[in-house]
Amino acid sequence: MLESRISLDGTWEFLHVSDDRLSGPAEVRTIKVPSPWQAQFTDLHMRAGIGIYRRDVTLRESWLRDRVWLRFGAVFHNTKLWVNGELIGTNEGGFLPFSFDVTDALKPGRNEIKVRVDSPTDNPNEFPDSPFAEIPFGKQSWYGPLSGIWQSVHLERRIADHMRRIRLVPDRETGEVKVELQFMTALAADAEFALRVTDPSGAPAVTAEGSARAGAETLPLAFKVADVRSWSPDTPNLYRARVEMRRGGEVVDTIEDAFGFRTIETRNGHFYLNGEPLYLRSALDQDYYPDTICTVPSVDFLEDQFRKAKELGLNCLRCHIKAADPRYYEVADRLGLLIWTELPNGGMVTERSRTRKERLLKGIVDRDGNHPSIIIWTIINENWGVDLVNDPDHRSWLKQTYHWLKGYDPTRLVVDNSPLAPSFHVETDIADYHYYSAIPDHRDEWDQFTDQLADRAPWLYTPHGDAVIRGDEPLMCSEFGNWGLPYPKDLRDPQGKEPWWFETGHDWGEGVMYAHGVENRFTDWNLDRVFGDLRRFVMAAQWQQFRALKYQIEAMRRKPSLAGYVITELHDCHWESNGLLDMRRNPRVFHELFHIVNADTVIVPKWERLSYWAGETIRFGLAVAHGAGPALDGAVLTARIGDSAKRFDLPRIEAPAVFELGTVELAAPSIEESSMRRIHLELRAADGRLIAMNHLDLAAHPARAKPEGGERLWSPDPELVERFRALGYETAPRLEEASLVVAQKHDEALATYVRNGGQLLLMAEADMPLYPFFPHWQNLKVAHRDGTLWRGDWASSFAWLRRSGPFADMPGGPLLDETFDRVIPTHVIAGANLLDFQARVLAGLVVGWIHKPVALGIERTYGRGRFVASTFRLFRDAPMADPTATRLFDHLAALATQARQQRLDDAVDAAERAA
Repeated sequence: MLESRISLDGTWEFLHVSDDRLSGPAEVRTIKVPSPWQAQFTDLHMRAGIGIYRRDVTLRESWLRDRVWLRFGAVFHNTKLWVNGELIGTNEGGFLPFSFDVTDALKPGRNEIKVRVDSPTDNPNEFPDSPFAEIPFGKQSWYGPLSGIWQSVHLERRIADHMRRIRLVPDRETGEVKVELQFMTALAADAEFALRVTDPSGAPAVTAEGSARAGAETLPLAFKVADVRSWSPDTPNLYRARVEMRRGGEVVDTIEDAFGFRTIETRNGHFYLNGEPLYLRSALDQDYYPDTICTVPSVDFLEDQFRKAKELGLNCLRCHIKAADPRYYEVADRLGLLIWTELPNGGMVTERSRTRKERLLKGIVDRDGNHPSIIIWTIINENWGVDLVNDPDHRSWLKQTYHWLKGYDPTRLVVDNSPLAPSFHVETDIADYHYYSAIPDHRDEWDQFTDQLADRAPWLYTPHGDAVIRGDEPLMCSEFGNWGLPYPKDLRDPQGKEPWWFETGHDWGEGVMYAHGVENRFTDWNLDRVFGDLRRFVMAAQWQQFRALKYQIEAMRRKPSLAGYVITELHDCHWESNGLLDMRRNPRVFHELFHIVNADTVIVPKWERLSYWAGETIRFGLAVAHGAGPALDGAVLTARIGDSAKRFDLPRIEAPAVFELGTVELAAPSIEESSMRRIHLELRAADGRLIAMNHLDLAAHPARAKPEGGERLWSPDPELVERFRALGYETAPRLEEASLVVAQKHDEALATYVRNGGQLLLMAEADMPLYPFFPHWQNLKVAHRDGTLWRGDWASSFAWLRRSGPFADMPGGPLLDETFDRVIPTHVIAGANLLDFQARVLAGLVVGWIHKPVALGIERTYGRGRFVASTFRLFRDAPMADPTATRLFDHLAALATQARQQRLDDAVDAAERAA
């Protein structure tokens, strides 16, 4: 074999400058290639600019025959190459491979290679031809720049007119494969070509021959495979094609690549892979790595990551606005993962930026088109780098690009713009949409979104009259998710140092993405008194993430018209902590359980509440979602809690379908203490084999006794007074005779009442200050969560209740779960300080990496009295209808009168001692 390579990966000399003034002082240091310079130098973590790379390579005279190319996998973004002081050439573009013929500049012995890399800032004075906003850059605007030589470099010896690319277009139905050989230059002389194909087992499958005359730039070939073995995630069958170029009977060049037979299509709103139904269970993959930004650490790393993805039940990854390292797709081909991949976005539309996008899009298809794992292309994500909402020219360009791509690669589906409000589709093969909603806080909004999406909502497409809509495009939510924090110590390097990106993210979301100091914030805000330690908090956050995703997926699986989803995301990405794995690909606590809702066949419950009194009738809807696979025939579904069980014999169910069983009724268990209980759901085949399982966790409470203590409640709101009577409380006819006042707002009269020794429970559900109960300088106030990061829709909020004192018997926790569904606050109490969080805050909320702490319940003495404020919504339902609301009110009332009761007890004790 004449092809020969010398790897240039390894240590280079490196010089960084911030602009083109190269004459100033700068530090020459060593750098590892490939890897972005941001990943290697503390002072350059967030710096673009200009990098100069230099190294020597020693070559034997015997090696210097034929022609020699210096090949780069990818360099961001503009490249100039010198060999032995001679300028060889330039390249523009940050994601695709390129090469230079360096033959004439090389010599036997030592050779100097120098590479200048311009990674543009957005300053047109520094980079007038390619400011950052006008080049494709992907997620660098989120996670920081990616600069320099970030994929492998090597010298390669080939003949001048060697085969540079082999394009393979297989037809699964016929077994025919069209081949196009592309030459580096027009053929210098006639050549013969021999093609050999091996099947997935490595055995010879077919041969073919061809010839080309001098001057040819391409050569078409074709062959046919008998007994085609299709490629799919379950059976990732790969064929290999190897072509030899011969002259005078001698092999002068070779090229080979893998391919697979698979089809992807849509019919009646559903996906079909190889003619069979496909329910797309996908996760977003940012394709970032813990120590090297976008440089793949190793093939082993990719294989481990993809195996974990399949363990989670995923059959697809959406490789996000990135032209990934080719090894990414090669591993997906081998292990069996579908890939939805995307064009990196730019920042603005100009003629130059459009040309760059179009050139890059074509280059991605050319480079990666042979991979059977890739089934979907996306042109634009969330309107980034265009203005579809306001500019008809941008919509027209997108439509034209969609049609060009469909024509250039008819073997895949194309998404024009994967939208988030207010953007939309113009013309697309998939009607997808992005939506983030905190669960359990805003599950009603999630339900509304899924209802509208399933009904093919008008907001899916441009409202400007220029949409092209078939009406049967598959519907799916292609971004949704919730956060679950990683354990910080699991992210440290072997030397115990935290990741460099812990110091980034501070400019996002009012600082809630800032990871550094998370351990200090946890203890400073006394959350150890609530959760025990940080690892327990992290585990609780991850279980909240699981419950949230479980609910969201179940809501979508109830909709027969939805064809799949994309979870945000496979792994955390720097400070963005919504992954199913952390940044180092450590599993979440729910890793082995996640498949119960992320599978072809899922048992789908639909609940309205998850808090019940003992002996009460539990009611919930139930369905079986069968998205793909063989028909279910003779299957049996059982639902059980304690001694109460129901059995359902199911009819034959053909995929894709959702079979509704209607409302299921079970008896809540008889118990003496409040506790969490589980409804077990199982679907078994006629032969007893387990097909699917799921569960519902609910809070069960014993029958409620009449409140003790003889407290007399009063409220300025007559409706609340009636509620207290219905709950069994004694009521007072007026304020002066009350032992506890319950109000939804306060005034000077109530403040005076507390100062003089009264007890006030403020159930606030509107904006208001808490002065004078807290000092004016503290500025404690009740504030609505809407329009703030406290909503937790993207960077999740973690709300908790201290399970001690009066609240010790509240089941679950400490984080609020779905059993609190009816009482989760829409308001928070802002301004509580560290001393307040030591003991006075009875319930609270933090956001992201434990930022923006606020209270949901707080108490303190004021004057001679006691003040308790909470934003839990305890008065939404009829008295006793929601056990969680009822028990919480009982406990808050007990807390508010605790000091008074202690004073009474002390007085009785004193009287007895005096007697």
